[in-house]
Amino acid sequence: MNEILSLVLGSMHADLARLDHVAMNLANVQTPGFKREVGLTLPFAARVDRGVQQGLLAGDGVAPESLRALHVDARPGTLKSTGQALDLALAGPGWFEVRTESGAAYTRQGNFRLDARGRIVTPQGHPVMGAGGEIQLVQGKPVIDASGRVFEGDAGPGAQPVGQLRIVQFEPSVRVERLGDGLLLLHGEAAAAPEGSTRVEQGFLENSNVAPMHEMVQLLQSVRHLETMQKVAMGYDEMLGTSIRRLGEPS
Repeated sequence: MNEILSLVLGSMHADLARLDHVAMNLANVQTPGFKREVGLTLPFAARVDRGVQQGLLAGDGVAPESLRALHVDARPGTLKSTGQALDLALAGPGWFEVRTESGAAYTRQGNFRLDARGRIVTPQGHPVMGAGGEIQLVQGKPVIDASGRVFEGDAGPGAQPVGQLRIVQFEPSVRVERLGDGLLLLHGEAAAAPEGSTRVEQGFLENSNVAPMHEMVQLLQSVRHLETMQKVAMGYDEMLGTSIRRLGEPS
């Protein structure tokens, strides 16, 4: 494929991916704990420079999907009161850890419940992890303090917690993958949140951090840029066609 058209195609693919991210964000405006996703790419000029560095001028080509990555915007959303004992929200940075078939996953979607065994689980049945493993209750009416300690019934002086929620943090640069249902799979290391850095709010849920007006602006910008790249491709193709016709004309 012609080198210029290859670069334009890569830019158009990035615009389409950006539209997918915007659609995902808008579809989850009302989803508790949802964190908006952003597709990151280098600007067009930087893509040209990278193509030259990778030997584009020698005809090696460059993959259209290169230089794209998923970034999760971890900024907190507002909190809403529900009064439910197993509705939990995090005030500050951090993620709840749960166990899935794919291994450890992380979420801010704290609308938990108890399963038939008395374990605290997500709506899909994934166990919510504590510092010592799964958290299992007998009475089913826990009291959870700001540090994430889980008590059965009474959290007064001398009461012994039955477990402590595992709250973790990780660097924004760590690559993540969405598993659906508000879960993130981490391709990197997560560490326990420092004591006091995050507060657990019982009886609250965190709202999505998606701003619909901002997403609509992103939608319009992506569509306009896609249209521009389409015109560039059509103009370049027309220029090539004109050049070929003139080369074929008798001198």
